[in-house]
Amino acid sequence: MELRRLRLLHEFSRRGTVAAVAEALSYSPSSVSVQLAELEREAGVPLLRRSGRTLELTPAGIRLAAHAASALTADEAVLAELAALTGTPRGRVRMTFVQTPALALLSSALRQLAETAPDLRVEVKHSETAPALADLRSRAVDLVVGIDYDPIPVPRHRDVDRRDLIREAVLLCIPPDHPLAAAPGPVSLAAFEDAAWAADFPGSGHRTALEHLCNRLGGYAPDIRHHTDDALILRALVASGQAVTILAAFIATATPQVAARPIAEGAVHRTIFTAVRASTADAPAVQAVREALQSAAVTATAGRDDVTLLET
Repeated sequence: MELRRLRLLHEFSRRGTVAAVAEALSYSPSSVSVQLAELEREAGVPLLRRSGRTLELTPAGIRLAAHAASALTADEAVLAELAALTGTPRGRVRMTFVQTPALALLSSALRQLAETAPDLRVEVKHSETAPALADLRSRAVDLVVGIDYDPIPVPRHRDVDRRDLIREAVLLCIPPDHPLAAAPGPVSLAAFEDAAWAADFPGSGHRTALEHLCNRLGGYAPDIRHHTDDALILRALVASGQAVTILAAFIATATPQVAARPIAEGAVHRTIFTAVRASTADAPAVQAVREALQSAAVTATAGRDDVTLLET
């Protein structure tokens, strides 16, 4: 049986619909259906059945999907082991970044890789952490640089090798001419119950963390009037004097246009981490990218007390 078809079955077992598999792996739905039908012919038993308007796996399909996961992992592990024999980073690494870690780490890491791994092709995609981790497990990407807010941790998976890189303070950002910005110390979330807030879109890590913190620490649901997934725009909204928000230290302190203050009700942090599939963690290409990111993190955190280097 072809690994390509086994991968489609494995993805169907995770995502539940042909359309979702097609979108995740950049196929057309009709192509996914044709390949699954061919896999069913190869297997000699029904793998899918109709349940109302949807398809679901048969018992045989469930068993084969589990074997498919093992086969895909074994294939990657063998390739990583063979690549490790050369010790030279080659091939392609598809990497995703959340915006704020990208601004702090990406340029330095890519410059280092151009010098230390000239035969390595690195492809970068901007993606939020949760969908990026789903893409990682689907083998649509190879390395994720993600973020994990203390109040709302992202899920962990046994097939994912995660390494925490930087611990970063999350700060309350208010207009520089606000009366509470005059003092350098912590500022209370409770003081901004009636403020206009700016946040990422619903379901994002930033939006979930902001709502959680305002409810848990401030005792209210924030009035979110402005919505963007761009941290630079969030900062610009605060600088205009018409909004407040929370931002991590790297982006919050990158300009004097906003006043970034610790949250008085309690220190809040988030973690920047890298994640790869466990089956590829020892591949020279993956290790080279992680080493470059670690070097960039050393530089980015030097001399700062609001960010802490975690990986050594």
